[in-house]
Amino acid sequence: MAMPLLNLNNVSLYCPPDAEEILLIERSILLPLALAAVERNRLDLDRRARSLRAIFAKAADLIIAQMKTDLIWNTKLLISMGITVCIVSTLDGKLSYRYNFRGFEQQVDWTSEYIRNEINKLISAYNAAIFSKDVHSSH
Repeated sequence: MAMPLLNLNNVSLYCPPDAEEILLIERSILLPLALAAVERNRLDLDRRARSLRAIFAKAADLIIAQMKTDLIWNTKLLISMGITVCIVSTLDGKLSYRYNFRGFEQQVDWTSEYIRNEINKLISAYNAAIFSKDVHSSH
């Protein structure tokens, strides 16, 4: 599909994303990976009998539900902003993604170690959010 001539010289169409938009792009990559990790751990909880299994399972269920909600919200924002993100390759311990934002295209390459660290940070943030609810707000 051809671009309208009016947009041909529109410099704003080719500007790189700002910091907030980069965060949306990064979340679109990391959140599904973190969600898959939590879901795997949740299934593992069902296989093991522990005295606190029910508590851990409930926490995992809450994290999964919130991650799914956030993933839907993030995806809707990306779509509304016209940002597309797709995986390019997974070679040599690296994941490569390409994003397109108003005609600006960039490739992001992350090592497996970096992704693992970011997934752990993301899961920790969700975990902290669950247990940091203000229980004294009923006063």
